[in-house]
Amino acid sequence: MKLFLLSCSSALAAGVFVASVMAGDQEDKDHERILRAGAVLAVAVVLVTAGETALNEREKERARKEAGRAAAALALTYHSTLAPLSEALATLSQEYAAAYAGTGAAPPAGLVSTQAAQSAVIRRTVLVGAAVLTAEPDPASHLPRARCAFYRLADRAQHKFTLEDWAGAPPTPRPVIDGAAGSHFLHDILERGAPYHVGKETRLVSKVDQFSTTYRSVIAVPVVAGSRDFGVLSVDAPDDTDLQDIHVDLMKSLAGFLGAALALA
Repeated sequence: MKLFLLSCSSALAAGVFVASVMAGDQEDKDHERILRAGAVLAVAVVLVTAGETALNEREKERARKEAGRAAAALALTYHSTLAPLSEALATLSQEYAAAYAGTGAAPPAGLVSTQAAQSAVIRRTVLVGAAVLTAEPDPASHLPRARCAFYRLADRAQHKFTLEDWAGAPPTPRPVIDGAAGSHFLHDILERGAPYHVGKETRLVSKVDQFSTTYRSVIAVPVVAGSRDFGVLSVDAPDDTDLQDIHVDLMKSLAGFLGAALALA
């Protein structure tokens, strides 16, 4: 339909041009007749263009509604499935680890190695998943524009967190979070058990790198399992509209899976 309207508009515009040229070469009667025909063609061009514009607007509105339905379905998935699952798994892993430690028996070396390997796989999957599932990828390369990092709590007294692993768009995140930024990670996120969302929606700024022009959207969530604090999982992206509220739920769920894996490792 859009191609048909575009063809009609082009043909009518060409007709208006031809009529205007011919009108200049004709006597009075023919001149008026051709001008009237040109005026009719011009009105037709306007009507066809208006129809094409209306069609475009309907398509945009339909696309917006589809995007809204997709976002709502994704939010429902987060709230009804992933979040409860990650919380239950974290609680179960904490109880399992506590019960196993209470026996006083040392776990077999092979089991420790297997648990560490599986924990690393889960950690990597969480990091890659967060980088891919949040901000839209680069339209040219289709590579992630977001990056995700896991910072493990290294020293509570010194408010120090160290980068354990990351995935997504370069450059490499800061290797150490300490000082005021470390205090933010510890007190505002980990101890409160609350996410921190930087972006246009929240009007907050990153306390890790307040003057960054490269990554202006940030979501940081605590990684815990029961009473155990492991660190902070953070994802950032270039534009301040890249990370939305719906991505906070995703990050909380991914952090729950990571916390469960770390508790069992």
